[in-house]
Amino acid sequence: MNHLEKTFDSFFSGEAKVAVIKGEWGVGKTYFWENYISNRIKSGNLSQVAYSYISLFGCSSLDDVRKNIFHKAKEIHNDDSLDKSFAQEFTESTSLFSKAPWIKHGLEKAHKKAPLLGWLSKNAQNIPVVGKFSSIISSLEYSLVKNYVVCIDDMERKGSGLSVKEVMGLTDELAQRKSCKVILIFNESTLDDETDKSQFESYREKVVDIEIHHNPTSKENLSCIFPTTFPRLHVLESVVSNLDIKNIRVLRKLKWAYESFSPFLGSDERIVDEFIVHSTLLFWSYYIRDEVLTYDILKEQLSNCSWVSYLLDKDRDIPEGEKKYRSLASSMLLSSSVLDVHISFFLENGYVDEGSLKETIHEFEERLKVDSVSARLSKAWSIYSGSFQNNLDELKAAFKEILDHEIPRLGLAQFSAVIDILEEFKEDISPYIEDYLKEHSEQLKAIDAGHHWGMGQVKSVALNEKIKELQKESKDYSLDDVSTKIATNTSWGAEETNFLYSLTKQDYIDWIKSNPEDITTKIKSGLLLFRNLRSSGSEGEKYKVIAENIVNALKEIAEESELNKMRVKIIYEVE
Repeated sequence: MNHLEKTFDSFFSGEAKVAVIKGEWGVGKTYFWENYISNRIKSGNLSQVAYSYISLFGCSSLDDVRKNIFHKAKEIHNDDSLDKSFAQEFTESTSLFSKAPWIKHGLEKAHKKAPLLGWLSKNAQNIPVVGKFSSIISSLEYSLVKNYVVCIDDMERKGSGLSVKEVMGLTDELAQRKSCKVILIFNESTLDDETDKSQFESYREKVVDIEIHHNPTSKENLSCIFPTTFPRLHVLESVVSNLDIKNIRVLRKLKWAYESFSPFLGSDERIVDEFIVHSTLLFWSYYIRDEVLTYDILKEQLSNCSWVSYLLDKDRDIPEGEKKYRSLASSMLLSSSVLDVHISFFLENGYVDEGSLKETIHEFEERLKVDSVSARLSKAWSIYSGSFQNNLDELKAAFKEILDHEIPRLGLAQFSAVIDILEEFKEDISPYIEDYLKEHSEQLKAIDAGHHWGMGQVKSVALNEKIKELQKESKDYSLDDVSTKIATNTSWGAEETNFLYSLTKQDYIDWIKSNPEDITTKIKSGLLLFRNLRSSGSEGEKYKVIAENIVNALKEIAEESELNKMRVKIIYEVE
């Protein structure tokens, strides 16, 4: 930005009167100018008496523009220079009112300060008789404009009643007759029609002294919004550069999003980095609105496709939007994130769903801890498999370190493999087994002995026996009591679900053959409810297993006699 500042320093110290700042939408033209003029006014080294910023957005009247230049002006100096300048211009202009002595008294009050005159013109329509002269008062106001800094912004968004020719004529008048420094800010490529473009071209050489094309890099604009102290700034710089985001408004919104999410993201850099990458990507798509890769296409691709999948899928014809996403995904190594749904919710609703986000971040952190444990295990196993050195003590120490700190995050297969090695070398593993049982009792109770991924993965006799004892205690919970509770209250908790899930088909057969009291109600209004239940994740899997076991138990009993087959079919509706 330094070269632009030098350009305007030279503009204010030289003879040039009109400067144009051009550039694409959102690249920070107005942002740069507002910062520059604010700093110049604070420094007190401008010779002009007032500064006026005018946006032409929707403006359709040249008279309104002239009026606004006066009404929106802010004094640059706090000394007597403004009063003296205003007094001089006022004296020269009051001849307009020589034929209206009845308002002379009111205008004399304005001689000391411009604001009263502004108030008079703003309210002229509501004052009897004076309202008839409001246009004269407006003319007087404009006649007082001299030696101002005037910024005219958004010429490409002006109303249809205002022409570029009128704006350029006003600019020339302010510069030449009123000794003003005028700055025009607009995007030339979006002028409404050929007439506007033609009018600007015809006045450009006559009116414009300096023309600047503002085209900052994405990194330059990023530094305007994000401080150098921003956490993980290099990650943000990388993704902003990859997407070539120069739009100051989008970068501001992105900063607002980070400030909204940061209290919940925690300190793990992997979570922060994932948020930065995915929020930047989604904000870019949502606000800049690429015609090919739309926001909806981006969300769909992001949720369904990992960049790795594209390495093996090159043959089929793909739509242009997906093709562009593939290019981005491959360069940025994009895959879906659990944070995507929260970022999209923020974009579409304007606030953070705090409860849901906290739950997601907690699960994310736990997953990362598990990933970290897996990495530590891999490193420990490499001691065992990576050489033929005599490093048994190092191997045992590595495994014990993991068991001392990571038992809550170890899966059964991981834990079993580690204690098998330690037991092989005569280490006492019983304390570790007790700790593991305490941490994972509910999961261990629910293991189905019939599945290969269940007890089949446990080789340690001590661990195997302890898990069986735990499951036996769980079964003592009583199938009769649980089925009665479900049938009576149509409700159950996690403990009842885990208990039923831990039972085998044979357990249900044995219970049915024990002829419990009111068995029809306990099965039909109780256990068979699980046939119609649907849930996501592990809960849904447990419901499915429970239903299959009780139905298969009934089917096996039905095969014992024709009467049982009829009972099962008619009473329990099981074929």
